[in-house]
Amino acid sequence: MTDMPATALSAPQESPECVHFVDDWHGILHETHGGDSDRVVLDCARRLVADPAGEEAYAWTLGLVMMAAHIGRFSRKDVAAVALEALHATDRRLREAPCAHRTHPYEGDLDDRIDHFVDDLPLLTNGLAEDRDPDWEDDATKEQWLCPRDIAGYARVAIDIIAPGSVGGIPPRLPVRDARRAEDLRSIVWDYPSAAVDPAQELSAYARNLVANPLGYHRAGLVVVLHAACWYAASGRIRDRRVLDTMVDALEAVLPGLGDVSCGHGEGEHPEVGRDTAEQATVGIHLLSPGGRGVYRHWHREELETAPLEAWLCPAFLAAIAREALDHLRTGRERLFGLRDTAHLDEALLRPDGRLDIERLTHAVRFRCRDGQAAEDAGLWAARRFAAGPPDPRERLVLLLVACWSVTSGEEAPPEAVHRDLRAILGAVRTDPAAESCPHGEAHPWEALAELAGRRHFGFHEDPYGAHLNHLYAPGEY
Repeated sequence: MTDMPATALSAPQESPECVHFVDDWHGILHETHGGDSDRVVLDCARRLVADPAGEEAYAWTLGLVMMAAHIGRFSRKDVAAVALEALHATDRRLREAPCAHRTHPYEGDLDDRIDHFVDDLPLLTNGLAEDRDPDWEDDATKEQWLCPRDIAGYARVAIDIIAPGSVGGIPPRLPVRDARRAEDLRSIVWDYPSAAVDPAQELSAYARNLVANPLGYHRAGLVVVLHAACWYAASGRIRDRRVLDTMVDALEAVLPGLGDVSCGHGEGEHPEVGRDTAEQATVGIHLLSPGGRGVYRHWHREELETAPLEAWLCPAFLAAIAREALDHLRTGRERLFGLRDTAHLDEALLRPDGRLDIERLTHAVRFRCRDGQAAEDAGLWAARRFAAGPPDPRERLVLLLVACWSVTSGEEAPPEAVHRDLRAILGAVRTDPAAESCPHGEAHPWEALAELAGRRHFGFHEDPYGAHLNHLYAPGEY
């Protein structure tokens, strides 16, 4: 005979014992609990394992649901083991109990309900039916909440949160660790990484996982994630070439297994990617786990505009976006870390008589906001021409000022491909120790240059620094 919790709504009761602990459970849920969390978890689990089908099993089970994410992430292994033992015991004792309900609360979205547990738990056995309880706001009845099968269902939900994939019979749910990954990844592709997130480390981890198993279950999710992140990785935000190398290696490793076969999907039936990289990254994370894929299937049923799961898993689609990401990463890697060729700029930045086209040169640096690579190349070209030692001292001076300007005109340092040469050239500029002391005293124009640089407005008509350099080089023309 199956034991059932003896919970009734007919007679008012004293406050259940759980009210003394529910605030602690809520604090652990939101990581605001200032005490010994493992002690609270153990106390709750031991009460449940002592009577897994008793009158208060609902309270201790829901308490462990509230703390499950913390248990899976932070609790000691022995503490998590006690919690899992209690939850499994409750599930075994109650999951086959007689029940006339068509649905139960555990089948709904836990994220929509879990914040209300702190208020609802004490109300479940206060003797008031939900229609007479002014504080009860949940759509389900208290009887549904207290149903043994609902308690068993919530026990399985908690088990799955603590040990993802270890139990069935629950609604699909994105694992807690993957929910954090999705949040972190969105912050990266939005270009506002969370304080605790290292984008280089995060993207390298996804790439290494794909290199390690390019044919595994996680293949589709990892390819989608790397495609979503390739624009950020190749933007110059990441200064470590090894990150791009690993991402390239991962995509090169996965392509042979995807093959060159065509698929049965028609035009427009593959997912649209590249426009909303944060949404794409979120889908990629969902593809990493059975629970996440189940959640995505539900999304697709609710949102008809989303592509079906099978389209995301299509090898032809994955091969196409892998190639696109690979091409973008290779190009970006060369731009950021390869040898930057500027010889072709001679034609653009020198006049037929061999003199500088100073207005074109300063214009390129000034409009960095429109074409960052053109500004970098112009500054590097100026530095290399300066290093070659042109005989005209006025040209040498202007070239040096343009090279320095190109370094300081942006909010971020130039990519390594440019920084490497600029560092060598500008770092080699020294005062000749054999030269006599200069006669200018305090008359060097440091303050004037600083003022001009501080007043510059790139991309707009006002450009005192560029105008100053134009005049300095060719006062008769500017």
